[in-house]
Amino acid sequence: MNTVQDINAPIRILLLGSNTEVGSSLLQLSKENSAFEWLCPKESVLLGSDAQAELKEMKFDVVIDALSLRYSLQSDYGNFQSILTYLSEKLSAPLIMISSARVFSGNKEIPYAETDEPDSTDPYALALIEAESIVLKNSKNIVLRTGWLFSGQGDDFVCRTLGLIQDGVNLAYKDDLIGSPTPISDLVRVVLSMVNQGHYGSKNKGIYHYCCAEEISWIGLVEAILATSGQFDPKAQVEVEAIGNAFPEAPESTMLRQSLSCRKIFNNFGIKQRPWRLKLRNLVKELYQTGL
Repeated sequence: MNTVQDINAPIRILLLGSNTEVGSSLLQLSKENSAFEWLCPKESVLLGSDAQAELKEMKFDVVIDALSLRYSLQSDYGNFQSILTYLSEKLSAPLIMISSARVFSGNKEIPYAETDEPDSTDPYALALIEAESIVLKNSKNIVLRTGWLFSGQGDDFVCRTLGLIQDGVNLAYKDDLIGSPTPISDLVRVVLSMVNQGHYGSKNKGIYHYCCAEEISWIGLVEAILATSGQFDPKAQVEVEAIGNAFPEAPESTMLRQSLSCRKIFNNFGIKQRPWRLKLRNLVKELYQTGL
C-alpha cells in the first residue's frame, strides 16, 4: 500500500488476464483515470517456469484475477492456481478474484447469499471453487462472484444470439435457468470501487456478490435481445414469434436459479445494484450500427 508520503501516487494493480473480456474492459474503462497504474503480465509469463521470480520483482498494491472466469476449464489451469497460491501466501498485496454464480447448483428458490456453500459439480464450477478456496486462505483477499456477463465483445451471449439471428438459425435455447444479466462495464465499476476503498483503508474482505438488479429467465433474456434487434433486423421479429410458440412460459419452480443476493456489498462498500436493460438495449443498437 502507498504510504502517507506518496498518497497521491497511483494505485498499482497487477492484472491477471488483461486480454480477457473483463481484463480488457478494466483497462479500457479506466484508461483516462490517472488513479490507477496497470501491470499486465502475459499468460505465457504467468504460466511459465519463471513466473514466481518475475512476479516477485514487480511492485504492486493489489492483484485482480480476471483470468479464472475464462481459463478455469483449460488443461493447465492448475499451473495458474499455483500462481494464485504464491500470490496469496508469499506476497503482501491483497488479491481480488472474480468468480461466478455458477459455483452454485441452482437448486435454491431464492438468490444465493455469500454464506451459502458452493455446491455445483460442473467441472467449470469445481475449478472455480478450488481457486476460491486458495484465495480465501488469505484473510486479506476478496472473492467477488458475479452473474451472466455480457459486453458485446468476443464470443459473449449477446454477440452469439445476434449472429444466429443474422444467419437465420433457430434460437433453440433451453429455458431452464433464472439469473441476473450484468454488463461487464458495471462489473468494472464495482471492482474499481472495491480497489479504491481497500487502498484507502477499507477492511472489508472475504466473499461478496454483485450482479445487476432484476432476475430473468434465459429465454426472457433472449426475448429482451430480440426486442431491440427487431428494430434493425426483420429476422429478429420472426424469431420473437417463433420463441413465443416454441417456449411456453415454464413454471419458476422447475428452473435453476443462478442469481445472487447483493445486500452485503451494499452494506459494506455502499455499492448499489444497477438495472441491466438499458445497457443491453444500447449495446444491441451499437452492434447493429457498427455492423456487428
